[in-house]
Amino acid sequence: MLRICSIVILFFAITASLAQAQDDTEKNGSAFNIGVGNSGLSFGNSPRHNGLRFNWRDSNLEEINGFNFTIWKPAEELSGTVNGLAFGIVGPAAVNINGISFGGLAVLAKNGLNGISIGGLAIVSQGSVTGSNIGGLAIVSEGPVTGLSIGGLAIVGKGNISGLTIGGLACVSEGSLGGLNIGGMACVSQGSINGLSIGGLALVGKEGLRGINIGGLALVSEGKVGFINIGGLAVVGLDGISGVTIGGIGIVSKKDIVGLNVTLGDLRSDKPDDDNSIKGINVAGYRIRAKEISGVNIGLIMTRAEHARGLMVGCYNRAEGTQRGISIGLYNHATELFGIQIGILNYAENNPEFLKLLPLLNFHF
Repeated sequence: MLRICSIVILFFAITASLAQAQDDTEKNGSAFNIGVGNSGLSFGNSPRHNGLRFNWRDSNLEEINGFNFTIWKPAEELSGTVNGLAFGIVGPAAVNINGISFGGLAVLAKNGLNGISIGGLAIVSQGSVTGSNIGGLAIVSEGPVTGLSIGGLAIVGKGNISGLTIGGLACVSEGSLGGLNIGGMACVSQGSINGLSIGGLALVGKEGLRGINIGGLALVSEGKVGFINIGGLAVVGLDGISGVTIGGIGIVSKKDIVGLNVTLGDLRSDKPDDDNSIKGINVAGYRIRAKEISGVNIGLIMTRAEHARGLMVGCYNRAEGTQRGISIGLYNHATELFGIQIGILNYAENNPEFLKLLPLLNFHF
């Protein structure tokens, strides 16, 4: 025990003495080395070393292979490469860090961070972040983030983010999000979101949502939304929605909605002056509305389309163009009927005058 304490005291004495003079000698490096050449044990700012290296803070680093330990924050301009184990009381920092790195406050890399990294507050890279990375508050990268990434508050990447990604509040990417993505409040991407994605409040993918998509309040995309889509309040895919879609009070698109779609509110595809359709099995507590609908369509209050094919069920069913199939409701209206209407009142404009409006049943073939 006494020997260990002596070694620790000696280490801090050497590093403290070197720290006092380091500001004047950082440009050329100042170190006390035990070993052969650049290998062995080093105390101080040796620019190149293989083995164990202990330093107050790194400056004008070239390459360290082995174990690198620092106490204070690095010089402003990051430099060099660390391969192996990089530990820092404040945090290790270099142009490239490859291996296992730990920073009491942060781990910083200018070009790339590869391996296993843990930052007490953050992991920050101006390049890529690859491997298994945990930031107490955040992981921030100006390049891609790949692998296992956990940020206490957020994960933010200017490039693509892929793998297993968990942000306590949010996962945000200026590229795409891919893999398993979990944001306590939201997952937001300027590109697409692909895989299994869960946002406590919302998922927002500008260029599309593909896979299993769950948003506590909403799923929103200017692109296509596809496969399994669940929005507590709404699902909005302006360029189309397909698969199994559940929206609490609304499912909305300007293009086609295809598959199994269920909402307590409005199911609508209605871009003006454009073809849009709703196809499949569709259930809405309020209304189903599109230029064309086909399949099984159940709108509790209203089902309305220009052209309808299949089964329409609702209090008020209206085909402003052609209806082919069966409509069941309190009031059914078709401009051109090629099928059957069942309801209290049924109106078919293409029937003879005395057969246009009939109670209980109307038909035209």
